[in-house]
Amino acid sequence: MKHSLIILFLLVATPLLAVDDCGEYRELAALYQVRNALLKPYGSTYDAQKHIDRTLDDLRGPLGGGAYRWVRWVRPSGDGPVDKNVHIVSAAHDENTDTFEASSHHVYGVRIVVPRKRSLLNANAPVYVGDVVVTYNVKGRPKTMTSKIDAWLSPDTSRTIDLDGIFDEASVRVDASTAPKNAKQSVVEVHFRQAVPEDDPDNPAYETIRGLLKVRDDLTPDTIDYAIATLERHLDPDADSLPLLSIAEDLRRAEQLIRSNKEDDHDRGMRLLKDTMRKLH
Repeated sequence: MKHSLIILFLLVATPLLAVDDCGEYRELAALYQVRNALLKPYGSTYDAQKHIDRTLDDLRGPLGGGAYRWVRWVRPSGDGPVDKNVHIVSAAHDENTDTFEASSHHVYGVRIVVPRKRSLLNANAPVYVGDVVVTYNVKGRPKTMTSKIDAWLSPDTSRTIDLDGIFDEASVRVDASTAPKNAKQSVVEVHFRQAVPEDDPDNPAYETIRGLLKVRDDLTPDTIDYAIATLERHLDPDADSLPLLSIAEDLRRAEQLIRSNKEDDHDRGMRLLKDTMRKLH
């Protein structure tokens, strides 16, 4: 059996990452390290996932402050994440105005919402919304967009303001008031519609990242062994890949059965041990 490729990677996987920019080699080296984590006596899928997450973080080119060179922000296909800010309106309409300010990150839209309820048990009341001022930076310069809503919004209604892009940070100022009898009994919310991160296909490690994401949430021995075997055979069609994690799992199971006081379990363990050892020859 040809195991030269396996032995080579087990010995030099780490140095290889520094001198070889081939995505498949990089992915295979990362999978070997994940496999090694699971082969340890007290290894766990949690440890393996942590290793994958660290590898993904490095491959995305961290810039500090949560930013990455090779991660772009895109509008979600569905509703996506929302950063909700709540304000209790205390100003009486035609007498005063509340100015409510909030900010958020990776924003592509703003929604002014008067929710149906102001608390779990209490209904909300209508809110008068005047100007909504959105400020964000374009190429380092602040840009301001003012929307004059100037209308009463009934509970369970909203107004949406779409921005002309996705911005790292945006702030909103809302002028609001309510009927005098509803002062401090009305709630208005600002919902920042946020973009979601997406790996940049221009990243030289893009395929490696995709491969690691496929196994991250399915770290079974069969999944890891199959992923490794697929890459090994692609890099060397003559490679004979050993399903090491599956073998290790069978050996551990055989040991448990052999130690059993039940004769049937002991016999099953011996058979499993023999069958597993044959895979190593």
